[in-house]
Amino acid sequence: MAFISPDQLDALFPDVLRWIRSLEEDAKKFGRTLAPLQISLAQTVGIAHPEKVRIWWVPKIPLPPDPHIVQLAEQIGVLNFNTRGLTAIYSVIVRLDCANQPRLLAHEFAHVEQYERLGVEGFLREYLRQLNEYGYQNSPFELEAEAKAIKALEAFRDAR
Repeated sequence: MAFISPDQLDALFPDVLRWIRSLEEDAKKFGRTLAPLQISLAQTVGIAHPEKVRIWWVPKIPLPPDPHIVQLAEQIGVLNFNTRGLTAIYSVIVRLDCANQPRLLAHEFAHVEQYERLGVEGFLREYLRQLNEYGYQNSPFELEAEAKAIKALEAFRDAR
């Protein structure tokens, strides 16, 4: 069910990587460090370095400058007008109207952990491959992030 060929995906990778790195830089400038409860949630999800994480609250999730990437992202279902959050390495970008959604934060924190585990390029290449092959909803990394988010929130609630 691939949306584009592996060669086309490889050709887009440098631009996707550049966009993700630019989002992280913006989040470092405009984002905030985690509050104590957010640090606990990040650690529960498995982030090794929660002190590096920044949350950048935005009115809407920024789109990539390359129209080919935007088109692919829309086809796959990863970026559209409903997108509530996005992770760019150690930066979690969240729509302002979704600020009080701990499950969303836990889900995005799980992506930070995936970046830590696989490295920036390793995670991003595999994530794009999965999105292209399975679509957003069935991507193994998305399913893992959602499972970790649910488990982390249960552990978080039980600890209270």
